[in-house]
Amino acid sequence: MKKGPLEGIKVLDFSQVLSAPFCGMMLADMGAEVIKIERPGLGDISREYGPYANDISLYFCQYNRGKKGIAIDMRSEEGKKVVLDLVAQVDVVIENFKAGTLEKLGIGYDKMLEVNPGLIYGSISGFGTYGPLSHLPCMDIIAAARSGLVGQSGNADEAPIKPGFSLCDTWAGLQLFRGLSMALLHKQKTGVGLRVDIAMLDCAFYMCEAPVLEHSLTGEFTPRTGNHHAWYAPYGEFAASDGNVVLTVTKEEEWAALCRTLGLDALVADQRFCNNELRVQNRDALIVELEKATSVMGRYDIEKKLLEAGVPAAAVQSLQEFDNNPQTKTLNVITQVNQLGVGEYTVTNTPILFSKTPVNPDASAPGFPGANSREILTELGYSAERIESLLADGAVHQAG
Repeated sequence: MKKGPLEGIKVLDFSQVLSAPFCGMMLADMGAEVIKIERPGLGDISREYGPYANDISLYFCQYNRGKKGIAIDMRSEEGKKVVLDLVAQVDVVIENFKAGTLEKLGIGYDKMLEVNPGLIYGSISGFGTYGPLSHLPCMDIIAAARSGLVGQSGNADEAPIKPGFSLCDTWAGLQLFRGLSMALLHKQKTGVGLRVDIAMLDCAFYMCEAPVLEHSLTGEFTPRTGNHHAWYAPYGEFAASDGNVVLTVTKEEEWAALCRTLGLDALVADQRFCNNELRVQNRDALIVELEKATSVMGRYDIEKKLLEAGVPAAAVQSLQEFDNNPQTKTLNVITQVNQLGVGEYTVTNTPILFSKTPVNPDASAPGFPGANSREILTELGYSAERIESLLADGAVHQAG
């Protein structure tokens, strides 16, 4: 069997909820051995998130698939010793606690370096390791709100609106994955490990594009334009007879093709719309004119006709429609995972594909905290007697 690109890399995962677990999931999908540390009993906070199957959180399972699980009381001295023994044998540590949490337990980054000088250490926190906000807790919507991401979303005359998905969490997880990849390459070249520090706030702002460019020229940020582009028109979402359709025009030949295809030839000669700058200035009137045609046509019919005419367009689809789309099926964007204790359930697949090495998301998450504790301690070289002592003292917990 072919090996994944990260085969042989060993990761210790202290992560919680979504951002760093998302990174750990991708590392496991790529073939890394990922050991997830949880608190005994309740485990990762996201185990309380539904939906559930047989008392197992599928939310937790999706972002922790392919990981082994050990439950350790990191407040106990014996538990801390186990953690540091694990740290000594891994290539990478990831965590997304509030900055300073592991340091307060006496097992922070500097302590880990004492037992593993070449360690690569990756952390995600709301506001980073340094700075006046670093001590504050953070959730996805808080990073979105503070960064301007929410403030830049929605219509100009309405309240700002948050994104429909956890963009800040997942984007931070992707940035940590990216940073760890660079750190592994750096270590391969130099033998030296690195600390990778990711702030959700920074990641949220990193997605900002046009408003910053506008500010550099005018001293003002681009106003919210809702479902339409600030610099191009028509470029956005329009009403159809059965929903909405997105169409984009960035060239004058596309504008002419759009008008011809929708039976709106008169608009080509309309002085309000004769170039992009004027169409942007007269956007509201332009939307009214275009929707005279689009509102009596089906969104897929509009999509088909415009694409044939060389104008980028897409029906606004529901998740169900996306799932049923042939493109989705061909690329295996949505796949099935066989979860121990549950059976098959549906997950999002990893979107990174390689030509000569597999990426495999079909692996169980630890169904309950401490599902693999004995196995992990045995592989660590602990004797059966010591393992039983740790379990009896409560420093380590084994599920089942």
